[in-house]
Amino acid sequence: MSKVPDPLNKDELWKALVETAHSLLMYNSHKRYLEETMLKEKPDISARELAIRLSIPLGEALVLLSETRGEAGQAKAGREVVPKKDDASLLDYTT
Repeated sequence: MSKVPDPLNKDELWKALVETAHSLLMYNSHKRYLEETMLKEKPDISARELAIRLSIPLGEALVLLSETRGEAGQAKAGREVVPKKDDASLLDYTT
């Protein structure tokens, strides 16, 4: 019996997420705004905060941060601080 490769491994899922994010109409505009404005104001922004502030899916925010920060940003995004409340809102991120 031959082994069938699992199509849902991490690399394949990440590729699917990137492909999906790139297909969104506003992706390029969001990326430009992130690079030119948001990262200058708050370079350590988390994916959750970015998603809330731009009203975008968390998956798109992950891809945006990955592409704008590179490999170092991916590691940092994995350590993001998440508010303790399950019903976090934009007000939880503002200081």
